[in-house]
Amino acid sequence: MCQWGYENGRGREALERMNWVHRHFQIDNNDYLYVLSTFIYEPLRWIDRFGWRATCRNEKLAYYHFWRQVGKRMGLRDIPPTYEAFEAWAAGYERAQFRFTESNQKIGSATRDLFASWYPRLLAPVVYYAIYALLDDAMIAAFGFPQPLPFSRALAAGGLRLRAYAVRWLPPRKTPNFVTSRKNRTWPRGYQIGQLGPPRLIEAQQRKAEAPTLPDA
Repeated sequence: MCQWGYENGRGREALERMNWVHRHFQIDNNDYLYVLSTFIYEPLRWIDRFGWRATCRNEKLAYYHFWRQVGKRMGLRDIPPTYEAFEAWAAGYERAQFRFTESNQKIGSATRDLFASWYPRLLAPVVYYAIYALLDDAMIAAFGFPQPLPFSRALAAGGLRLRAYAVRWLPPRKTPNFVTSRKNRTWPRGYQIGQLGPPRLIEAQQRKAEAPTLPDA
């Protein structure tokens, strides 16, 4: 959707597929809203902290309005009406809801292991503790991860800021660099959006498509 938008083509197809997957689960509206908020504020916080320059007001509002429209097309209710209101709502949700659960730990560990799989296996412990160093205490506790090693947070932040300083002096990028244009290890030969989703839903969809059609009586 970030590359093609949400009104036509692959962007609209991706939005419809996402809605198809979500319809199979009972998800609370507030949970939807919080996840939507992370697509707005977490990238902006990361860019402002570790990017070669901070985002401007118009860029922040563009993130908000783009994802707000996605949320409306997902059928979400009561999306806060301004950038600041949504940011405050999300902060309140975190204060009320962040806590450890086993499901958090399973999802967090799977995501951590996915990151580690991009590097040689011997580097996995280093990758793990680099991830821990980039998470705040509330997130560490919610995932049940160990505390980062001493000074690792300062080292990780310092390294990313050093990268930002170096990038600031590089020539401006003249072509888009969308993640969808990069080689994907899960789908090395490419994929169709209609193939994406939880395995059990895909299998059920295939069985339904392969079932013989009974003639009309």
